[in-house]
Amino acid sequence: MSSVGLFLNFLWAMLLVLALAYVAARMLKKIGFGKSSPSRYLNQIDYLSLGPKRGVALVQVVDKTVALGVTDQSISVIMEIAPEAMAERATLPLDGVNGPPSLSQFAEEMMRRIKRDGRE
Repeated sequence: MSSVGLFLNFLWAMLLVLALAYVAARMLKKIGFGKSSPSRYLNQIDYLSLGPKRGVALVQVVDKTVALGVTDQSISVIMEIAPEAMAERATLPLDGVNGPPSLSQFAEEMMRRIKRDGRE
């Protein structure tokens, strides 16, 4: 095959790939993939899964923070959380922020506990 023929085959393949990408992007947009609607008044602070299709969500609604029970069939308000409690919790260090403890940290903690239990 001549170089012109190879170039035309390449051009045809590129046009086909671009057309397929365009169609795929339109379909994904139609089903809502990649759609983001930033909310001005709602913010999900945290979520704790309690099993399949259920959990507890911590949501800020304007100036209030509420805990919501979430299942696949309903959402219910569990409690409202005082701003003071949220501020206090924000200053506490998070468990596991730096990942799981290292082997040496684990060994040190185990030795400390063994020594403490031996004295009691």
